[in-house]
Amino acid sequence: MILIDGSYGEGGGQILRTCLSLSVVLGKPFKIFKIRAGRPKPGLQPQHLACVKACAEISKAELEGAELNSKELIFIPKEKPTNKTYFFDIKTAGSTSLLFQTLLYPLALSEGGELILKGGTHVPFSPSFHYLKYVFLPIVNFLGLKAEIYLEKAGFYPKGGGKIRAKIFPWKEFKLPNISKKFDPDEIFIISLISEDLPSHILERQAISAKKKLLTAQLKSPKEIFEKVKSDSPGTMLFIYSIDKDKIKRVGFFELGKKGYPAEKVGENSAIQFLEFLKTEAQFEEHLGDQILLPLTFAIIKNREKIFIYKTSKITKHLLTQAWVIPQFMKEINIEVLGKEGNPGEVKISLLN
Repeated sequence: MILIDGSYGEGGGQILRTCLSLSVVLGKPFKIFKIRAGRPKPGLQPQHLACVKACAEISKAELEGAELNSKELIFIPKEKPTNKTYFFDIKTAGSTSLLFQTLLYPLALSEGGELILKGGTHVPFSPSFHYLKYVFLPIVNFLGLKAEIYLEKAGFYPKGGGKIRAKIFPWKEFKLPNISKKFDPDEIFIISLISEDLPSHILERQAISAKKKLLTAQLKSPKEIFEKVKSDSPGTMLFIYSIDKDKIKRVGFFELGKKGYPAEKVGENSAIQFLEFLKTEAQFEEHLGDQILLPLTFAIIKNREKIFIYKTSKITKHLLTQAWVIPQFMKEINIEVLGKEGNPGEVKISLLN
């Protein structure tokens, strides 16, 4: 059984979610202790427990410690997931995106399947639905991993109540495309989104502010998209995504609105994130820098490629944690993160055998 110190590195929910994915994919049991030990509310919270129970359901796993606030968990998967429709309700504004990413690899590396997930779709400290749809999934598609997602209802904090559907296809072909050395924006898109109960002028104000900021950097004029969505809680988002000239790389940046936070600031701060990224001359922005690590590792192992190197705009604790936990389950992989935390750096994934 693999033993994992849940307080390592970032010490949050990410280390647990990665362990769950790898355990189901590889059929390897694990015990994790000190779960979220340094957090204000340590132990398993509802969104983490939802990931545990979902992975247990698809793999018929044996569990110990799968309860609210538990700081230790034993997870023993028993079966490969089968291709069917699974429904999971987080019952809070916990992130459906993080639950989706946890289940993606176990399903893709077995028979595929469909997911119906309820919870938060546009919430802090998590990829938004739009980030998954327009950045994450198109990029992993170039690795051969195919999935489709649909937003049926948005879920903002605090009520959640959002609903997404996903279809995940069996991952049969594993590819490692050649990517250009730095991100060079070709197309830029602005998606301004609000819940239906909010006035339409917010859509325009967010988008105008973002576009104005982008044009100060003499970038190509962005394409604007306006969306009104159903939701149990009011909410807004300004999302900027861009496609590289190599047509493979993508980046995405979003800012969520909140009471007392002007729409103009929501738009402007999304644009500032994008412009700051471009200054780093990296290939991937900081969030994709750690999210891409697991699918790249699978592709390298299946392809028997010896090495893959990429540059991220910022070395984060999430990235360092991911680079540590993956080789705990896959001893044939070595992951080096070159550079200082908080600065741009390189990630080197090597196949040892």
